Amino acid sequence: MRPILILTKNLLIEQQLQNQLQHLNYEVLCSVELLNQLKMSIQTMKANAESQRGFQKNVLINYQAIILSETISDGEIQELIPNIQISKQVILRKLVEEPGKKEKERLKELGISDWILVDDSINSLREQLSEKLSAFRGDESNIIFLYQDEEGTNDTTQLNRCLSKREKATLECLFKSQGKVVSREDLCTYIWNEEPSNSRLSQTSMLIRKIKQKMEKLGFKAETIQTIWGEGYLLSRDLSDSGLLINM
Repeated sequence: MRPILILTKNLLIEQQLQNQLQHLNYEVLCSVELLNQLKMSIQTMKANAESQRGFQKNVLINYQAIILSETISDGEIQELIPNIQISKQVILRKLVEEPGKKEKERLKELGISDWILVDDSINSLREQLSEKLSAFRGDESNIIFLYQDEEGTNDTTQLNRCLSKREKATLECLFKSQGKVVSREDLCTYIWNEEPSNSRLSQTSMLIRKIKQKMEKLGFKAETIQTIWGEGYLLSRDLSDSGLLINM
């Protein structure tokens, strides 16, 4: 399941929503910086349209849903919408109160058909997202492995074969922690050998998800890599002792 992106001008007021989403086991990135980068890319798009469109696609393709905070004006959303609808993410407008007829028409004009409310309960949020994001569950389950069962191979051998270079680096970092939790920031630094950025942190979360998907397809337990909310990731001792990383 891909992460959810919250674009906002004020991180503090998004804390409740972010906590609710994390409680529902969604990976979440809440960003002011990315909003500013997107607005800047729109302003410069006429000068180099192909490059800026490529930037937006590379940044946004990782997310299954984009939530536009109530701190963003309708005018800003009008500029953003045509440039963030570059794949099939669900785009949600966060509102203070239930929209009336005129407000719904305004949202439709902006290209937004769905919204969430500031005071939505966690139960309401769970059901809304379950319905709105159902298409992504189907997409993400369709993973095909090129390596089929062969005589003399085991699950760890097959997993080793189907991991990308960065996925292997991710597991390598978790393996080296020797049973300790690795923060997302430390993991990000290890993989890319540079200071973490919002984009890199998001890509790190995606790597973890892809590894988990591949593991589950090969019969590994769901808790082989644990997400410790607010702390980071933990590799189970069973995998640490399996010798998976010896030939990485």
